[in-house]
Amino acid sequence: MTNLEALVAEVEPYTVSELAYTKKLTDAGLDNSAIYVTENRLEIAKCAISILVSLLPLSSDSTGKSSQSYNRDGLEKHIKTLCKNNGLNIDDYLEVPSVTVFHNMF
Repeated sequence: MTNLEALVAEVEPYTVSELAYTKKLTDAGLDNSAIYVTENRLEIAKCAISILVSLLPLSSDSTGKSSQSYNRDGLEKHIKTLCKNNGLNIDDYLEVPSVTVFHNMF
């Protein structure tokens, strides 16, 4: 399995162009055609999360004869699972709502 194939596997069932996968791997300093090794697991996960986050604003996408719809909750769940499985902080990738409580304001 190559780094590119490992990244595609992490992003599935969602898909983006091969250029998008290659760019993310290149930005992370990984060769897309190199054999995947577990030492690259974290970087591959970060690339996958970055791709999935970029899909969040979309509701659907069509290219040529194929199209796909995006469920925001499903995307966020996939991102959270990748973060949890790789020891990454979800807050670094998703805006998690928070509540600030002010005591004795008056």
